[in-house]
Amino acid sequence: MCCDRKGRSATRSLKTEFLLMGVVLVWGANYTVSKYGILELTPEMFTFLRFAIVFPLLLLAVLWKERSLAIERRDILRLVFTGLVGIAIYQTLFMTSVKYTSATHSSLMIALSPIFTGILAIIGGQEKFTWRVQAGSLISFLGAAAVIGLGDEGVSFYSRSFFGDMMGLLAAFFWGWYPVLAAPLVRKYSSLRVTAWSSVVGVLALLLMNIHQFSRTSWHWHVMTWASLFYSAILVTVYGLVAWYYGVSQIGPTKVMVYMYAIPLVAILVAAGVLHEAINSWQIIGALVILAGITIVKTEGKRNAAVSTHPSMGRGRREL
Repeated sequence: MCCDRKGRSATRSLKTEFLLMGVVLVWGANYTVSKYGILELTPEMFTFLRFAIVFPLLLLAVLWKERSLAIERRDILRLVFTGLVGIAIYQTLFMTSVKYTSATHSSLMIALSPIFTGILAIIGGQEKFTWRVQAGSLISFLGAAAVIGLGDEGVSFYSRSFFGDMMGLLAAFFWGWYPVLAAPLVRKYSSLRVTAWSSVVGVLALLLMNIHQFSRTSWHWHVMTWASLFYSAILVTVYGLVAWYYGVSQIGPTKVMVYMYAIPLVAILVAAGVLHEAINSWQIIGALVILAGITIVKTEGKRNAAVSTHPSMGRGRREL
């Protein structure tokens, strides 16, 4: 009986590892795949169509798993604001960054989101101020400065790449803010339910943003545009979220977060192989510095979580 339990546990663990590695590969490759989608679509239109496909599937997933979609009236305002920040604003900025800068730069800018989460959680009173978090934040920002300023193009305030890098940093800020805003909701409802309803809010906001484009949009797109759109909707969002939450339920958020460190590496390798993006030594050093800073912040987060009696939402969910 004991051996049977161990065997089932090992099989479940292997399944979890396989699913999470799939998430890393899918999310890392998304920086390259998304570039094909915005050759014919604007970032905001691509984002709207992606989540128009996604939100009914997420609602069905919640209904199937939890048998309820209910949100209390007093939580609706926070949910609306959370959806605007985490879906409408972040996702549009993310796609804008992907459009204007390299996949390498974009992935490294978005990787800074846990740093913003740490800072904003302190400002919002969800975590205590520590010099360790501030030191890690400063180290990561120095790494980002190296990536932006010492890349192949150098610093040009009027270049497309610089604009894309700034959009990436701004996207990282909003993606870092998202879990801070969502934390009170996640304590009350599941992460999947909050994400599903956030997607509904995001789609409605994006519909208003894009309504003037419908009459001018040609729906006869290249097959790569359609492939990119459905890749982002089905694999990145639906598969990625379901596998992510399954992993959290099986091995816990701390162990799952370790996989997130591999996403920029996958993004850089895929971009180099498919888009032939060049990488110089300063960018590699900057990337390592960014990851070192994130490691410092996350280590402090784990220490705080160990002594805290209140549940909190995991940091650094990316590239949804």
